[in-house]
Amino acid sequence: MEFLQHWLRPGMTVIDIGANLGVYSILMARLVGRNGHVFAYEPGSETRSFLARSRELNAVENLVVSPLALSDRRRDGFLVFGSSSELNALGDCGSGEPVRIASLDEEDAIRGWSSPDFIKIDAEGEEERILAGGRDFFTKHSPLIMFEIKAENKMNENLRLLFPKMGYRLFRQLGDAPILLNVDAQEPLDPYELNLFAAKPDRVGLLSEQGFLVDAVSHWSPDLIDQTIVKRFCQTMESLAPIKSGAGTRADSEYSDCLAAYAMWRYADQPLERRVAALAFALKGLRALCSRAPTAERLSSLARVAWEFGARAESVAALQRLLQSAQKIQIGEPFLPVHSHFDNMILSEERNNSFISAVAEQFERSSNFSSMFGGGSGVLPWLCTQPFVGIEMERRRVLCLARAGQRPAVPPRLCKLHSGHRNADIWRSGKVPGTSIGPSKSGRNEPCSCGSGKKYKHCCGSHA
Repeated sequence: MEFLQHWLRPGMTVIDIGANLGVYSILMARLVGRNGHVFAYEPGSETRSFLARSRELNAVENLVVSPLALSDRRRDGFLVFGSSSELNALGDCGSGEPVRIASLDEEDAIRGWSSPDFIKIDAEGEEERILAGGRDFFTKHSPLIMFEIKAENKMNENLRLLFPKMGYRLFRQLGDAPILLNVDAQEPLDPYELNLFAAKPDRVGLLSEQGFLVDAVSHWSPDLIDQTIVKRFCQTMESLAPIKSGAGTRADSEYSDCLAAYAMWRYADQPLERRVAALAFALKGLRALCSRAPTAERLSSLARVAWEFGARAESVAALQRLLQSAQKIQIGEPFLPVHSHFDNMILSEERNNSFISAVAEQFERSSNFSSMFGGGSGVLPWLCTQPFVGIEMERRRVLCLARAGQRPAVPPRLCKLHSGHRNADIWRSGKVPGTSIGPSKSGRNEPCSCGSGKKYKHCCGSHA
């Protein structure tokens, strides 16, 4: 989503195969504007009705919603319902509904697409047949393609082989940045990787010219460090300031080079290829340092750099190591906070507590795709008692309790409008399923369900 918000332009033509509720379709329709077009394919009738309603509410008249499922040929089929709508898939038996199926080549002939710019393919195992039913389409056109590479716990290695045979090269998004990075067909993918991108050489060249793609990671050396850039970056973050103690700052030259390389990555005025190379250098260096001489500060920096490079599993592993040693942490050298969310973290006499709170929050955000699927992490209840915690964590805690049938009371914090909490009216009106406005089921004199440890009447009793 982060990439598409930067790359899509007014006037573009987009095809969304497996649109589901329209999280992508609605946004893309806004981004391509009135002169652009989004063709969304969603065979599920209930899901499609929500998409149609969202289309109406958002007044995106350039969004065309089709009831078809796409595959290798035109026929009648059956959509089997999954545990949630994004897991619906074509099949033979089970609870579901009959659907009509078409191919991409047939739709291309009917609609007369001139030159589609982007295609999203998320079809729960139907991807290979969609490619088979779009041979002419993919030969004739040169869109950027985003496709699901992982369904449940399995990587679809066949897709990684099929696209190169069709003349398309493979790329992945670089962490959260709107940048695509080349992926070799044999390169192991991060276990958290859900989608890859595919593009023909002409599209690759255009994306590279526009500053959205790096074809290969080049060599980078500490000799290229611009101390002015590094100094300017360090001034933006208290955690990077030299720490004064009797022994002085412990940061050695190798670690300093890694932090300086990260500063180069963050400096937008540098050429993109040089920035990405600096980020890769920082990751490689921090890996080596944390392998032989791990400290809390270096593990924090590794978690940050690995996340931004798209090595999410490695980032989560570093966060786990930090949580396991939380009681022993003593900050004594500069470090990168585990995520940019915490760059303005105040490091005072509660330095260690704010540090571990940031680690716990980032672990909660990143260890699962969503707390809906994995539940809250073990650190979530403690985290929500900390003064530094973000409001998103409070929402997660309450929703996890609600899903577990505990009917938690909505704490006052979720009843107030906030830049990171825009639907406070829904929370304070009691419309969030499984929650209550007032005391928990056990009563006003019992511990409050917000996790503060206080009695309800002294905590969230203001709701009564």
